Amino acid sequence: MTVRYWYTADSTQPQTWVCDFAQVGCTNLTARFVAVSPARTGADTYLEVGFKAGTPALAAGAATGDIQDRFNHADWSNYNQANDYSFNASATAYADATRVTVYVNGTLVWGTEPT
Repeated sequence: MTVRYWYTADSTQPQTWVCDFAQVGCTNLTARFVAVSPARTGADTYLEVGFKAGTPALAAGAATGDIQDRFNHADWSNYNQANDYSFNASATAYADATRVTVYVNGTLVWGTEPT
């Protein structure tokens, strides 16, 4: 299973992903930045977070628990979230996020990709 957050990189600076906390353990997670070509509306990049081989499978209806992660430019310059496909400024608590997509074995199972 992988999760994609779609956004505009707003810079050519290298990017870094950090896992601050994961109930399943940060060591069980993977992450990669993927350039989207051609760019889509509100997205020239996505961050894909997944699970390493050997991480116990989730039962139907189960949850991973909290995963708290973040990413930044190498020079700590700001991102412009206002032009990011997956960003939702009105979500101030946990909420369904149909612009964050989820895949099982590479097949889209949740959300809507940008066009």
